[in-house]
Amino acid sequence: MLITLELSPEQEAKLRKIIATRDAENIRLLLADAFIPTVEALLQHQGEELSLDEFEKLADQISEEFALCFDAGIPLLSDAAVSRAGIYEDHP
Repeated sequence: MLITLELSPEQEAKLRKIIATRDAENIRLLLADAFIPTVEALLQHQGEELSLDEFEKLADQISEEFALCFDAGIPLLSDAAVSRAGIYEDHP
């Protein structure tokens, strides 16, 4: 899937300025703000249904890209911590 992100001339100029300063956090914020209308347009689009295999492939791709946004040092919760018994163990 190819998604095109359209930037206004003002957004493009601001992006170029921020890139010149090598400020990764502000670049990320600007692109995230610019991405919102694109996501909204995609959600309104009534495309064809995906096959189960296509859905699984897309879900895996999204999961991998999402994982890249977070620090690998963040500890994961154990299965016990997110189980019903684990959640309510202190609340009889």
